[in-house]
Amino acid sequence: MIKVYAFGNSRSRRVLWALEEIGVPYEKVELPNWPPASHADYLAFNPAGRAPAIEEGDVRLSESLVICVYLGRTYGGGLVVEPMEADFLRYQDLMHFGEGTSMPPLAWTRRFGRLSAETLAECRDAFATRVQVVEQVLADERSFLVAGRLTVADLSVGFGLRMSGLVGLRPLLPPMTARYLTALEERPAFQRAYDLA
Repeated sequence: MIKVYAFGNSRSRRVLWALEEIGVPYEKVELPNWPPASHADYLAFNPAGRAPAIEEGDVRLSESLVICVYLGRTYGGGLVVEPMEADFLRYQDLMHFGEGTSMPPLAWTRRFGRLSAETLAECRDAFATRVQVVEQVLADERSFLVAGRLTVADLSVGFGLRMSGLVGLRPLLPPMTARYLTALEERPAFQRAYDLA
């Protein structure tokens, strides 16, 4: 059985969401505090000391998007867009956009936004600008970012959009992006992954 190490509202929610969407049984090990400096066993397994991480047989992974792709490739569920599909490159682009481009302003807001009004304004502006990418993709009122179905790109982008609420930036979401996030949050698998059900 897959063992998932999780903590709070960390990127581990992406992994739990993927597992819930696919319907794969798993064991969740919720780390009780952060950072896990006192968890020697966990640090021996994942020296970076970040969540998530998974174990399944000989497989040990600790990057949330890699884990989600692994789960989709191993167990199906349609979360992975394959190279022969028409939307493959767009899927890759948006999957990495979710982590590499949209997340940094959220992390900056969480860590540095309280330093000064100017710093917070820069974080807000950066996020507001970057989220326009999502709004443009959703301009035709599609339900999902690519391939006409929920994919790891949605898990990636959706996690960041959800995080925007935790750092006070959700009001910056443009209309179609806000509706898209609400629809993701209403999915039963999302609710279970975030312990909202």
